[in-house]
Amino acid sequence: MELLHYFDYRYNKPKPSVTKKLPFITISRQTGCDAISITKLLIKEFKSQGHYWKYIDKEILNESAKKLKVDKSKITYVFNAEEKTHADEILSALSNRYYKSDKKVKKAITDVVQHMANEGNVVLVGRGGAVITSNMELGVHIRLVAPLKWRIKSLMVRRKRSQDEIKSYIEDTDKKRKKIVEVFGEVKSKDILYDIVVNCEKFSKKQIVEIIVNVINQRVSLLS
Repeated sequence: MELLHYFDYRYNKPKPSVTKKLPFITISRQTGCDAISITKLLIKEFKSQGHYWKYIDKEILNESAKKLKVDKSKITYVFNAEEKTHADEILSALSNRYYKSDKKVKKAITDVVQHMANEGNVVLVGRGGAVITSNMELGVHIRLVAPLKWRIKSLMVRRKRSQDEIKSYIEDTDKKRKKIVEVFGEVKSKDILYDIVVNCEKFSKKQIVEIIVNVINQRVSLLS
């Protein structure tokens, strides 16, 4: 009798539910294009439609540091597009028992970003998100751009700095962001295929959000 109960359970037990895959968004931007404000408006719009989304920015650094069991200050060099020389690697290894190789740091960051993307309903802002997740399904990759003159003016208003200071900051930061792409993807930033490239000079933040939401809603409907 017990054997019959076993076979009955074995062949008639409920099948495990398949976890529904959810989309994710990466937002890359030229310096001066306000990705964070747009992302917050995007999250708010999703919420108004009954969908819970979250955005990830500095959390990538924090979670990567936890994974490596080091202070986050030890791995910020990656996001500052700084390179370690071979001599730096040797000295760090000799002087710090918690030393992590450049390769391990990049792998930890890659693992964290891809894990977050796999959870779905998340917006990854910068941090190499577009290139790290470029081969993953369900991602919608956004690129925010604008003419240099517009970006300088935009940042001057927000940061209250001189035009020369802002121009120098933009040039330096844009170079670092391009370098981050190359570090994680071993490609030139221009070679990344973005799904949507939006000129922030031509569209308001609200309009940009509407564009992104429309694309995501279409993507979700295709998955249903």
